[in-house]
Amino acid sequence: MRKSKREARKAESVDPAQVEGPVDDGLLIARQAAAIAVANDIIVGALRENRDFDQAVAETWVRDELTKLAQEQTELASRLASTRTKAVKSRGRSRHQFDYRREDDEPLLLRETISTTIAQRLEELKGDDAYVDEIVLAARDRAWHDIGGAIMSRVTNVVVDEGDYEERREFRLRDLVDIDLKELLASARG
Repeated sequence: MRKSKREARKAESVDPAQVEGPVDDGLLIARQAAAIAVANDIIVGALRENRDFDQAVAETWVRDELTKLAQEQTELASRLASTRTKAVKSRGRSRHQFDYRREDDEPLLLRETISTTIAQRLEELKGDDAYVDEIVLAARDRAWHDIGGAIMSRVTNVVVDEGDYEERREFRLRDLVDIDLKELLASARG
């Protein structure tokens, strides 16, 4: 018995080699997105709520972010499946870049498969304690860097008002020549 074109298309699968690289990239992006979101939660907790860093709370935040990211990928895959269904039925030439036609079925299937695979992997990874801990550490380090940078920026922008700056300038220049430069010269020789 001969299969219909629609059944033949359903039976087609995407080459795993085409999926592997984009999935790895997607997982890397998701990992960074989770770390940034959790770092923001850590910063808000520390600055607004005067809350200390809590590893267990941060792990929960990471798992929640991974769940959200997986859901986004699942929704994207669903939209792509719907788009593929419409595209296969469309005839003629496309009028713009989002006007998909029959010839777009394979690329759309590839994108759908990539999104589905990323969603599945994120669901698996949220249960991996080592993976979650790595994201927590990255988020904590990022939060510390951001908070520390903000503090350093404020400290270095402090201007000390010396009311007698002009009056004491001559004394400071003399000390520079008589003391600082002589010590520098002596240390260079010795």
